[in-house]
Amino acid sequence: MAVIGARRKAGARLKFVRDARARRDARYTRTMGGNVVLACTIAAALLAACGSSATDPAAEPAPSGGDAGTVDAGDPTSTDAGALADGGPVTCLVTATDTATSSLAKAGDAGEYTLTLEAASASKTSWAEKGNEAVVLEILRGTTRLAHVVLHQGEDRFTYGLHAGALAAGEELSVRVSPLTATKATKSACISQIALAPAAALGVVAEGVLHAPVFAWPKQKAFDDLPILVGWSKGGKNYQLGYTNENGGTVAICGGGAKGVKSEIARWGRAVDIEGGWSYAGAGNFGRCPGASGTAMPRMEAAHPVLYYGDGHNRLFESRGGYGQACGTSGDNQADGDLDGWNTNNPGDEPEKDDPFTIVLRPLPVDLDAVGVRQYGGRREAMVDTYAPWLYRIVSSELEREGKIDDTQTFGLSRYLYVDVYADDVGGSGDATCGFGGVSGGFVLRAVTAGGVVSNGPQMTVDYFGVQTPGVKRLAIPLAAGVTAKDVKKFVFDAYDNDGIYLLGIGDAFIPQPSGTNGATLDYVNKGVKRIDVYVDDGNSGCVAGKNTKGGVSYPCVGTLYDVPL
Repeated sequence: MAVIGARRKAGARLKFVRDARARRDARYTRTMGGNVVLACTIAAALLAACGSSATDPAAEPAPSGGDAGTVDAGDPTSTDAGALADGGPVTCLVTATDTATSSLAKAGDAGEYTLTLEAASASKTSWAEKGNEAVVLEILRGTTRLAHVVLHQGEDRFTYGLHAGALAAGEELSVRVSPLTATKATKSACISQIALAPAAALGVVAEGVLHAPVFAWPKQKAFDDLPILVGWSKGGKNYQLGYTNENGGTVAICGGGAKGVKSEIARWGRAVDIEGGWSYAGAGNFGRCPGASGTAMPRMEAAHPVLYYGDGHNRLFESRGGYGQACGTSGDNQADGDLDGWNTNNPGDEPEKDDPFTIVLRPLPVDLDAVGVRQYGGRREAMVDTYAPWLYRIVSSELEREGKIDDTQTFGLSRYLYVDVYADDVGGSGDATCGFGGVSGGFVLRAVTAGGVVSNGPQMTVDYFGVQTPGVKRLAIPLAAGVTAKDVKKFVFDAYDNDGIYLLGIGDAFIPQPSGTNGATLDYVNKGVKRIDVYVDDGNSGCVAGKNTKGGVSYPCVGTLYDVPL
């Protein structure tokens, strides 16, 4: 997570991003746990562009793309997966076990494919319980391991998607329960929907599948800091990666444990770790750990980069030779100690030696452009809100399991109010949670209930707001005990910057709530962008006749505080 220390002023006025949810049409349905399923094609269950007005393959005839695969165990398109997941009778098309391999489907024509499975574990697993985190499925192409699928939603039926890469005509995919499954979990899962579909049938969004990354992660981290969500920008030709947390990085630098997570949440507005991963623009580049000498490119599987865990910041490397070696051995880099097959007992970094030491993930990407990331980098968090609200629950559970929630410095799932702040000319420096010279300037956003209970957000400065002119920043406000979404009646924006800040709007604001065993829903305080357009300043500097003009736009000068009623 880069720290941006410079400050800049410019005259651009904010062009607000239309609420991405308004762009989703009625073809979306929700399964238990909050997963978005696209009824327009079950084979693109997590690729949200299918319902996006910007890149909608349904808006034009899809290319033929060859014949779809055949599913040996039944017809996966005969029942709406979203409706099934909300209740009703269940037929297990395949019962996966650790004692046998079961056929899933066969490819039709040769080409790149996507695979989606609606699945549930046989026993009640919990990401918060050590040794009972999840069942892990192993997907095989012939006799070769293709990928793993971590059933993070446990016994709640949920649609999991992966890009299967290039398959030969008639090539078969099969499944079994992996030895990486949590020790306390029953080694069995019910697969109730199966779809193997050619990527070409996705039309314009096929590009996002064809370049999507493959992750080779340490097997010891099968339930820790996983790259579980991938966002794709067609306009930027790149991918952002969502991890279930980070053990190194800010957390380690700022004291580790609950103290380090407090700083992470204060600085970045989340404990979900989001990092740049892969760009296929030009010659291509990836989020390689900066400690490694020289330059390198990842190994490629057709147009898919194979990305390995590099360091505790969740930065990447081109092989198992990065972690605890080329990527550095400091506490923030080697945050997981020794990892077998990586920095210890490594038989060599050749890919054919990976299997005993890795879990392989191939998530289907979601559409970043549809949620405004091309316009504002600070909108990256919207990929979690829009496509994977369950990730808030997974991250909170992971922190609980790791002893990083102490109810003093850090809190559970529903004790944070997340809010997007649109602003310009944010100044100051530092933050109040991690030393290094303290904090000055910037602003604080407070949430206030009808009864006057005040919950204070972090003091946000340009170092973590970033040099955005204008821009948007996700904040996480720790809530006073017992405060719910319906209690919050206003925000108070408090400027600490004598140069003044242009408060342009308040965006989505919500409190995650648990749903099902491992899922979450979002309880909204405000939805969409609420325009404000005022100038907030301790001394009303630059104000003439009660107005401050920038870029040809006049903003009312409102003093050091501004109330935003909800």
